[in-house]
Amino acid sequence: MSQIVIMPQLGETVAEGKILAWFKSVGDEVKEGDNLFEVETDKVSLEVQSVVAGRLDEIRVAAGVVAKVGDVVAVVAGAQANPAEAPKPQAKAAPARSPFEEVATPLQRFGPAKTPDGVRATPLARRLIAQNGLDIARLAAEARGQGGARIDEKAVRAALAAPAPAAATPAPPPTGEVVTLNAIRLRTGERLAENWRNIPHVFQAIEVDFTALDRVRRPRKEAFRKAQGWSLTYLPFIARATCLAIEAFPLINARYADKSLILSREIHLGVAVDLAHNGLVVPVVRDAGDLTLAGLAKAIQRQIEKARAAKLTADDLTGGTYSISNNGAFGTAFTAPIINAPQVAILSADAIRLKPAVVSTPEGDFVAPRMIGMIGQSFDHRAFDGAYSAAFLSRLKQILEERNWGDELA
Repeated sequence: MSQIVIMPQLGETVAEGKILAWFKSVGDEVKEGDNLFEVETDKVSLEVQSVVAGRLDEIRVAAGVVAKVGDVVAVVAGAQANPAEAPKPQAKAAPARSPFEEVATPLQRFGPAKTPDGVRATPLARRLIAQNGLDIARLAAEARGQGGARIDEKAVRAALAAPAPAAATPAPPPTGEVVTLNAIRLRTGERLAENWRNIPHVFQAIEVDFTALDRVRRPRKEAFRKAQGWSLTYLPFIARATCLAIEAFPLINARYADKSLILSREIHLGVAVDLAHNGLVVPVVRDAGDLTLAGLAKAIQRQIEKARAAKLTADDLTGGTYSISNNGAFGTAFTAPIINAPQVAILSADAIRLKPAVVSTPEGDFVAPRMIGMIGQSFDHRAFDGAYSAAFLSRLKQILEERNWGDELA
């Protein structure tokens, strides 16, 4: 009998995926559990496995083509499935891979799927190239010379079997320690470099007086820690104020696509989480605008704990509409973060310190110690201009400084 292979569900919010490469060719034998193809969305990269054994009879969606969830992508002939249970497509999701793109990736990565000049290398080819120290640029040049634009396993094994070239004078070894970048760091670099190239970034910042807010937070810290098991930081207050400010500035909570803005009705808030200096991920707090201050604090902490325990799912990392980068714990003065496309803005929260500041009162102006911090925003200038962003920051400042936070924690 023949068995169809369909594009699997790649996450709750994902409706389609692009097939990057096939691990099998038409006519190849397929065993249950074999990797069939690699699929990628803008948020997730997965290797899809076969749930039947047989022979790959037909590939209906070629590499490089986008297919919708549920589309038939291949047919396996002579398939022997368990008749008591209908086969279900299974996608083996890899762990979280990147800070500002909300993705998942294999723990081990063997380089990008394309060389800088556009020649694609299959996953198995990339693995063999990395494991054997081959020059992918030379293999790419050979592929182009033969009229192709793809490096596959056959080409790599042919290169391994070829006589070694004449010895040349070796390059001097590096003089310092060589640190191999992990998968999260590599993917982060790829995505953020792409975002930086393609998005016209503008950064603005505004000083905020957190003194009144801190009078509410500080006496409740210890009780909150005993009750919840973790400290009540400034971050939930900033997140709550951000959601309130967005209500009056809907263009902030949008994504850019095809020279248009798609405004989101819900606020799905991404919060950057440091993984012990081994990279960042941005788990998403869904429907953050519907949560109270206490609810936001709990939701953010839950996502932080999942991130640091490597328990985030693809759905935890997708669908964000606005993001916050929080570096205040490290004492930074201000941070200009890179936008997490297709979002159009990202907030930065830096250290809040006791500083002398001018305070205006009915009796006059005085210099007094105040808790001062910098709140900044990087925004996509295609989405809106500086005046709109500045007005949003001003509204955010007003909420942080003037809201009765005691009522929210009562």
